[in-house]
Amino acid sequence: MNIRSVRESLNTPLSAGFDLYERRPGKHQLILPIHHEDGDMVEIYLQDSPKGDGYVRICDYGLTLMRLSYTYEISTPTRQQIFDSILINSDVGNEEGNLYIDAPIHKLAESILQFAGCAQKVCNMRYWSREITRSAFYDDLEAYVTSHLRIFSPNANQFPLPDYPVGVDWSLKLDSWNFFVFGVRGNDKAKVVALALLEFQKAELLFTSLIVHEEMEALGKKEHIFLTRNADKQYPGLKDFQKSSPKDIPRLVGVPA
Repeated sequence: MNIRSVRESLNTPLSAGFDLYERRPGKHQLILPIHHEDGDMVEIYLQDSPKGDGYVRICDYGLTLMRLSYTYEISTPTRQQIFDSILINSDVGNEEGNLYIDAPIHKLAESILQFAGCAQKVCNMRYWSREITRSAFYDDLEAYVTSHLRIFSPNANQFPLPDYPVGVDWSLKLDSWNFFVFGVRGNDKAKVVALALLEFQKAELLFTSLIVHEEMEALGKKEHIFLTRNADKQYPGLKDFQKSSPKDIPRLVGVPA
């Protein structure tokens, strides 16, 4: 890692107040005026990137998850899904607990701010969890699928791609054809689902996606467009799904309902 190039890249108004401190050869801590809610500085380090020259790895050496573990455990599928969603939306990788971004040197300042925001969100995951549990939407969707769509052999929390961290809320099957059902509540879930559908399509999986919104009209314009471009069938609300899905699913595979 060329420290001179790094310092030059950080010599912008966007990175005012940033500084580097070499902790050990090749590994530098970034000193920056970005803090957690208790006043502690967000811990970020810079090192050589496996992508080679022109890139810098921004990472935390596992300190973000260590900090989170003092007050919160990622101990349930819902909490794991929240964590994965934060990383995907921030374009941050996870290598055995070490969060990282391999950033082009010319976008280093922007990537540092992106990484710092992700670290703050991870450390505040308990608030995300509370917000999600306030809504009965996902419980209502589960109750309907398990009671009224049993003829389609529903399976919860399926992962069509073993190496991709986002799964399918419910997998249904009719005549060997797969239907992937996603409940969508809010912009963050919409973006995660849209990205997952892109990955599934790139892998050439054979499926039809069914998107069930809590409130479709509440989505942001960008999120709505992104999801619409990648989804097969969307339901504006749970009631729409309950009303139409028993007939829609056979129709989509050409089987009389």
